[in-house]
Amino acid sequence: MRLAAVAALLLVSAALPQAVPVDPVRLPAHDFHQGILVACDAYQNAQRAKKTFGKQNPLKAGILPIAVYIRNSTKWPVAITLHAVRLEIVPPKGPRQQLDPLTPDEVATTILHPKRPEFGARGRFPLPFPTSNGSKKRRKLREKLELLSFPDAVIAPGATVHGFFYFNMDGDYDALRFARFYVPDLKFLGSTKPIMFFEAPFSPAAVP
Repeated sequence: MRLAAVAALLLVSAALPQAVPVDPVRLPAHDFHQGILVACDAYQNAQRAKKTFGKQNPLKAGILPIAVYIRNSTKWPVAITLHAVRLEIVPPKGPRQQLDPLTPDEVATTILHPKRPEFGARGRFPLPFPTSNGSKKRRKLREKLELLSFPDAVIAPGATVHGFFYFNMDGDYDALRFARFYVPDLKFLGSTKPIMFFEAPFSPAAVP
């Protein structure tokens, strides 16, 4: 049953669009070891974000979209725990912060309702918050963001999977120069060999 589940996930991974618009190896913010590449491309530029997301883009709502590419050059399928990913901000002066990725529903709600309850310390919405039911406009935006998001799929050998993660920066995009994309939980399927965590620093990759 486990092998059947893995095979099904690999079929999902193979069915995902694999056309990569950039070469992730050339992205300055990256980490590579054990045959796996994690590379990041932060969409700080307003015009660039508008081309991808349209007028209702996360950047205008204080949320930073980061395109993430994971390339698997090994002979084993690789699984990633998406909710364990963090954006770590470590300024030379001030407290260290770990930002959770936002869900497409949280991002859509923030874009359409800018006078929302405040986030807690650049994190998720405080609960309770009405995100389960919403307008048709918000559902359409959420679906669009979901299609652009990093997929929850097994990364097949030789494949590159990419998509966006969204982080609440409260519009302080200058802090990206002190940030790094942290991926703590990747694992090989079919092998007991552990995978070390990945850290892709944005400095000096961040745009001034």
